[in-house]
Amino acid sequence: MSRLLTQKGKIGNVELKNRMVMAPMGDLTANPDGTVSDTTIAYYGARAKGGIGLIITGIVRINNTDGTAGPNQLSLADDKYIPGFKKLVDEIHKYGAKVFPQIQHSGRQGVAALTGNDYVLAPSAIPSAVMQQPTRELAVEEIHTLVGQFGDCARRAMEAGADGVEIHGAHGYLINQFLSPFSNKRTDEYGGSFENRMRFLIEIMRDVRKKTENKIPISVRISADEFLSAVGIPMPYIDIAEGIRIAKAIEAEGVEAINVSCGTYETMNMAIEPMSFAQGWRKDFIKAIKDSVNVPVIAVAMIREPSVAEDLLQNGIMDFASFGRALLADADFANKVIENRDDEIRKCISCLFCFDELNKGSQVVCAVNPLTGFEAKYPPKETVSQPKTVAIVGAGPAGLSAAVTLKESGHNPVVFEAADSVGGQVKIGKNPPKKDYLNWMIEYYEKKLNDLDIDLRLNQKADANMIKSVNPDVALLAVGAKPIVPDIPGVEGDNVYSVEQVLCNQTNLKGKTVAVIGSGLTGLEAAEMLQQAGNKTIIVEMLDTIAPGAYVQNVMDVKGRLAEDRTEYLPSHKLTAIQNGAIEMENTKTAEIVTRPVDAVVLSVGYKPDKELLKSFYHVAPEVYIIGDAVEVSNIGIATRSGHQTSYNI
Repeated sequence: MSRLLTQKGKIGNVELKNRMVMAPMGDLTANPDGTVSDTTIAYYGARAKGGIGLIITGIVRINNTDGTAGPNQLSLADDKYIPGFKKLVDEIHKYGAKVFPQIQHSGRQGVAALTGNDYVLAPSAIPSAVMQQPTRELAVEEIHTLVGQFGDCARRAMEAGADGVEIHGAHGYLINQFLSPFSNKRTDEYGGSFENRMRFLIEIMRDVRKKTENKIPISVRISADEFLSAVGIPMPYIDIAEGIRIAKAIEAEGVEAINVSCGTYETMNMAIEPMSFAQGWRKDFIKAIKDSVNVPVIAVAMIREPSVAEDLLQNGIMDFASFGRALLADADFANKVIENRDDEIRKCISCLFCFDELNKGSQVVCAVNPLTGFEAKYPPKETVSQPKTVAIVGAGPAGLSAAVTLKESGHNPVVFEAADSVGGQVKIGKNPPKKDYLNWMIEYYEKKLNDLDIDLRLNQKADANMIKSVNPDVALLAVGAKPIVPDIPGVEGDNVYSVEQVLCNQTNLKGKTVAVIGSGLTGLEAAEMLQQAGNKTIIVEMLDTIAPGAYVQNVMDVKGRLAEDRTEYLPSHKLTAIQNGAIEMENTKTAEIVTRPVDAVVLSVGYKPDKELLKSFYHVAPEVYIIGDAVEVSNIGIATRSGHQTSYNI
């Protein structure tokens, strides 16, 4: 019997070939003027070719004046965008998928500099606590203009050939701002009562319906619960009871589907979950919405495995399973489900590398899939006519990515790894609490190496002669990096441990006061492990902020689990000496010397490439390339991309 996931479904008058939906995600792949780019077409085309039934695009702006959410955002703000958008629609249709552009206005969660204004617009002049932009209240006439712009945007989508349209009423953007009593403090017909707060969305729905002549279905995405109490914000806001009222009102207006999500920028970890969240954790409030309406419910629930999605469908939690980051990790996710190849899926590890990069202005990327966002730059190649033997030193993310790319191109990679298993630093990184999803990356590569019959040589600490013995045409040095050890008195003491020793449970520290030197994400995770063993931690950071450079959502997640009574943060303090039973630090702001009693010290001050090790391999092959952390210490995503891109060009 086929799974529900693979069975056909209908949204309004649109039949979908299966019940798998690509969730709308910001991708920043458009040209700077908002037109569809080759990158956009290749990115969405890969997911359509991968078997997905419906693609809901990332946010499409309704105007170019005050609605922009970010650079390189798709636009349908003018008829001139229709021809380019049609090319995108045609590419998606080529593979039998349907497409609903998601039309959106950011409101107070926008960036004033991107709009050409000195302010962002909102129902009320209350700035977003996250964006902190000057915020101006919309005049009634401006609200009417925006309603018309949503309708015009939907018409253009239809004229470009789109099968339907989704109105973005979730995640704290403009429509959500009107719906929520947390952000809407108006006293006119657009604020106050539930009916008044619904008015903006209802008027948008009616204008969309009118301008599309009822020819295409409408989906509305809602945050069924803003979860603001999780960050200390009291009611009133949209909780699940209010979310149900919103869903019923949307249904009464004739919507063809409701796309259920949750959260706002203030509760971003609920909307875009870090690694600590369980698959399907949203099912209770999704079910509450589904039980209250009769129209199809689409929903995301941090689904990473088809079995979880199937269970949610079988139990009536949702009608269509929506996959977001899962499709960044594996564009062929749906085809693998259809063909019962679940064990071949490259699973999203929820590391948030994709959103970290988006927030830096990058196009969409993925830590475990180096092709995501680069589909146009690195199209599939024919098998090489003259295979090369490529020696790879190191089976961490960079080396593994390189080995797979090379083998699939027809080359003969030989991988040397000193340890007894693959994964490199990922094997250590998966040990802290709530990091189990990292195992999926290791399991994927273990299977891939086996399926491709790649020559993997474990327990072999390679040297130059060992590499030369395979007569390589090319050598790739993926040797990783070594820990930085500060040159200070006492650093060699018996009370000093590396962060790796903590993460591998090799310290036996219990009931102690431990100074963790370095507050990066690894240091915070080490502190969490130490606390679980009953220790108190003092987290020392030389810079002025905790976890500088780490992505804020991951930092919030770990810090939220660190016990207040067992954690002390000391930013702006530089370690100068380690004594028996104490540490000496310099306050970098006052130059004051500070001494604190501690039982042990854990060094987590970063890594650096081992240049001497690299030099020993420089002449082992006619061509030698350095990849991954051996070039520059970064993260899984940069490492896998480095391995792929270097190997692609061999």
